[in-house]
Amino acid sequence: MIIVIDASVLLKAYFQDESGHFAAQALIKSYARGECNFIAPSLITYEMINACVVAHRKGRIPTDVAKEVLDEMLLLEIRTEEVGHLSGRIFDISQRYKRSAYDASYIALAEAQHCDLITGDRRLYNAVSRQLGWVKLLGSDS
Repeated sequence: MIIVIDASVLLKAYFQDESGHFAAQALIKSYARGECNFIAPSLITYEMINACVVAHRKGRIPTDVAKEVLDEMLLLEIRTEEVGHLSGRIFDISQRYKRSAYDASYIALAEAQHCDLITGDRRLYNAVSRQLGWVKLLGSDS
């Protein structure tokens, strides 16, 4: 089973102070056991880097830990896809649901792949879940 995951899922898995940490870790373990395959827009790499930089700047983690967390996330070798060919759809989704183009990229990829998107971002989930039932909130059955 292929699942699109967004950066929030990875960040919750690797930052212990994040709400949903244990649910995210369970999903990552399922991936590691080969029970599912992850896919994400290539921008996920930059989102992970930025999150580690911001966490360090805000004093959540020291530099060495930030780099270690980033390395661990990258070692997962999540399949990434360029989504430039979906730019029109990304634009439409962004406009319709009043979400960033980054969020819309994950949605458009899941739509194109005919699979679920799992997010740890409650605001994203709340914005689209009524119309897009295949967008799932991490840790919930809905």
